[in-house]
Amino acid sequence: MSVRLLLLESEARTWLRKGYNTPDRVAVLAAMITEKRGSVAANRLIEEMRRQWQRRADWMQEHSA
Repeated sequence: MSVRLLLLESEARTWLRKGYNTPDRVAVLAAMITEKRGSVAANRLIEEMRRQWQRRADWMQEHSA
C-alpha cells in the first residue's frame, strides 16, 4: 500500500471523526478543500470518506452480533 493512500485514508477518517458526516458539513469541507487544493483533491477525499464510512458500517455490523 502506498504512503499516499495511507495518508488519504487517515485524512478521511480524521474529517469523519471531526463531525463532517452530514451532507451540509461535507459540502462545507468540499468547498474548503477545493479552495486550498482544487476540485480533484476534494472529490478524491470525499470518495475516500464514503469508503471509510462504509468500512465503519461493515465493521459495526460484524461486531454487533
